[in-house]
Amino acid sequence: MKILANNDKTIVVGKNGEDYILKYQNNFYKLNKNQFSEVCDESSLFFQEEIKENLLYALGSIIVIIVTLIIYFYYEKYVIFDSNFILANVILMCNIFIHEFGHIIALKWFYRSGKIKVGFKLHFIYPAVYVDTSDSYFLPKYKRISVYLAGNLMNCIYILMCFIFFPNLNKYNYIVVSTILINFLPIIKSDGYYAFITLIGRYNNSKSVVKNYIEDTVRGVLMFIFLLILSRIRIIFDC
Repeated sequence: MKILANNDKTIVVGKNGEDYILKYQNNFYKLNKNQFSEVCDESSLFFQEEIKENLLYALGSIIVIIVTLIIYFYYEKYVIFDSNFILANVILMCNIFIHEFGHIIALKWFYRSGKIKVGFKLHFIYPAVYVDTSDSYFLPKYKRISVYLAGNLMNCIYILMCFIFFPNLNKYNYIVVSTILINFLPIIKSDGYYAFITLIGRYNNSKSVVKNYIEDTVRGVLMFIFLLILSRIRIIFDC
């Protein structure tokens, strides 16, 4: 993928030379060739860089995440809530920074000119630092997926390090595992969801506030039910 730019626009040219992503005033637009010709004078653009595709980053991230979850569920009892809830949340807060740092590393690794925007929001009931990875639109598909999965990858590295060096922390890591599942599975609109729609070649379309609220609520309830069922499976087998 080639990246072109001038003083106020940055454009990525798709692999087939027919699709374009335009960044203008911090907004992104998907254009076809005719639309691109209407809004841009190609002669005013200069070549910035070319970014090549690489499936291995995304594939490696997915393998590490799945293997980590298998190891955790095999050796540990997964719960949603227990007496270690306070300390588990303290560890979660640390992992939020680890998670977002993963996004920053991946975006900068693949696209050094990418802008990093850090913000704060409430994610359900949890305060969360977040990184705006919109500049990943300038990356080819699998590298963009890698950026979305990089946060989970860092959390999984933390979990694996605990199994190897700090096994006493495992009993506090169940909320971290919950966030890995929430961010990995394409149920709610989080990292895994955006990775999935990127894989199938779709983009996130804007909807009204009401539609977004209803959809997010339904997705959140489904995710909670899934985690609740998952927490009960080990109990059933132990019985």
